[in-house]
Formats: sequence, C-alpha cells, structure tokens
Amino acid sequence: RTLNAWAGHVPCAENRFSNYAKCDNLVDFVNTVRDLLVSSGKQHEAHYMVIDQAERLRDRGPMLLTSLLRLPELTGGANISVVLISNVVWDKFRPRHGGAADPLSIFFPYYTKQQILQVLAKDCPSDEPQPFFLTFVDAVYEVFHRNCVDLNELRHLVAMLYPKFVQPVFEHQATRNEFARLFKLCQPYFAAASERLYLREISTSEWQKYSAVASAKNNPEDVATSIYHMAENSDGMDLPHYTKFLLISAYLASYNPSRLDVQYFARGKDPSQKRKRKGGGASAAASEDALGGKDRQQLLGPKSFAIERMLAIFYSVIAEPVDSTVDVQTQIASLITLRLLTKTSAGDRLDGIKCKCNVSLDAIRAISRSVRFEIDRFLYNFT
Repeated sequence: RTLNAWAGHVPCAENRFSNYAKCDNLVDFVNTVRDLLVSSGKQHEAHYMVIDQAERLRDRGPMLLTSLLRLPELTGGANISVVLISNVVWDKFRPRHGGAADPLSIFFPYYTKQQILQVLAKDCPSDEPQPFFLTFVDAVYEVFHRNCVDLNELRHLVAMLYPKFVQPVFEHQATRNEFARLFKLCQPYFAAASERLYLREISTSEWQKYSAVASAKNNPEDVATSIYHMAENSDGMDLPHYTKFLLISAYLASYNPSRLDVQYFARGKDPSQKRKRKGGGASAAASEDALGGKDRQQLLGPKSFAIERMLAIFYSVIAEPVDSTVDVQTQIASLITLRLLTKTSAGDRLDGIKCKCNVSLDAIRAISRSVRFEIDRFLYNFT
C-alpha cells in the first residue's frame, strides 16, 4: 500500500489488481523504494509512512523496526519520514540490540467523555434515532469507562450490546421512552459483556450466536443463565500464543507435585511412563479419603507455585524457541490483571513471587486444544 501511494499506482481491472511491486522481504522493499525515489529524482520530495499499532512490529523480529527507522539512510538519502502510532511507550518495544534510531515522541492526552461520545455517535445505525442511541452510549460509558479506556473496545461493546438493548422495543416489552425498563432488561447482557466479551473469553460471532436465544420475553433467570454459559463451547480464550502456554504452565505448576517436575518436563523424558511406587497396601489405604476415592489434587484445588518454577515448565513444554523480543514478565502481569492467575505472596515482595492458577480443567483443555498441546499427558493423577 505504501509503494502504491508513493508511485501513484491504483490496482484495477486493467492491471489485474496487482500492486506496484512485489516485495517478499525487507531487502526487496528497500531496493524498490530506492529505485522509485532516488533513481527518478524524487528523493528530495517529502514522503511519509504511517504505521498504526506499531508495537506489533516487535513480534516481526528486531531488524524490521530498526530498518524502517533508518529507511532514509538505507535508500540513499531519500526524504522519508516514518510515523509510528502506538498506545505503548517507545521503551516497551524498542529493539534490544540498540541499532534503532530514537524517534521524536509526541504524547496525546486521553479523550474526554464528550469527545468519546462524539466519536461513538458516528456509529449510530441509520434507521435508529440518534438521541435514543446517544442515551444508550452514555450508559455504556458510565458502566465500562473505569475498566476500559480504549475507544475501540468501547465501540466494540456498543456494537454488540445495542441490538440487545433495543430488542425489547421490537418485542413490545417496552417503549423507547422507558429507558429505565430497557436498561433493567439489558443488565444481564452488561454483566456478561464485562466478564465474557471484554476479556475475550468468547468471540464476537459466538456472542451474537448464543445471545440470539436469549430474549426479554424469557424468564430473566433464563436470560442470565444463557448469557453466562456462552463460553462453554468456546475453543479457548483469545490470548496471545505465548500467553496461552504460560497459562498452561501455571496450571501444571498448580496441580502437579513439584517432586515430579523432572519426570514430566525434563528433556527426553516420556511423561506417559509413570514411576512405580514401592510398598503398597498400607500407604495406598492411607491415601483413601472418606468417600473411598484417592485424594486427587483436582479435588483439593490449585496450590501456590513460584514464578520461577512456572517459567521452567514453560520453557520445557513450548516446542519452538521463544523470540527474544517477547516480554514474558509483561504477559505474566497481564494474566494476573485478568485474574487468570492469583497472586498469593505479599504485595510488596519483589523476589520469590508465588501465584496459583484460577482456571478450570475444561477451560485449560480448550486452551490446550487451540495450541495443539496434549495437556492430559502432563497431568499427574487426573482421570
């Protein structure tokens, strides 16, 4: 798209909707830019490359971001300015090797409430009265603004909740003037959105599919039940790839005895080969509980584990080497923020931090399936 704009090229039927040039790698892109600007004598004209959500470039390897920031040097002095737009400060995704030029940072303040409402008003459906829509938008802002400051997330929530908010009007359960009644009928959806949709435990398509069976005509308890069980058939939370493996490692650390880590996670070991125990009768009988079953860990709940132990399991179970640009500590902090991990050590403690996993067995199995990891092979004494 950048080369098309600089060259004035428009894909159309005449050129078979092809781009100006095909660039398979960064070297091809730099050579194409040099030929386009320098060879044609346009190197002194100002050209701009604007990259939104620039923090995603850190997942593409350190050389891409470094090369883009030094594009004028690589192209032989072309007048190119690269603009990075990001919600993350530069220090968080700066290439670690130090070869990137530091950009000039310009900070923009957060939107005010009035500015957010003005932006959200542009999403009003054409067949809906705008004053009624703005009243709903104001209610959504008051409910979610303390936990959600991202404008795109608020727009997403408005788009998903407004059809359920206005549904009782078309079902003749309330009128547009009865805003308090409409808000009361929509309360289960607000609660479910904050716990399911905002945390991405369920996708947008699944929300639309499972919320369609719920209606204001039904019993309010049935509505709440159907909404709160939306994510049961989900294929796993919408988490980054490495974050899913961190959560899997946390679950293994919470439910597996630490004495068996070498047996399960040492390189070259087969976790399916169980260690035989000597002596059996009395010790086996002692391990029986009052109900006659073994005292399994999944019945006792998760145990606390050290972060260092979880990281050791993480680097053992993940198949590929972890990219040096991935900030594992930040992802652990995100899991704690999402309450998928619960911190059990003292809040002011900087070393020896302990946590426990706050995810059910069905949820962790769904997450494992999404990354093709057989977690049952690594769980001790699970049936």
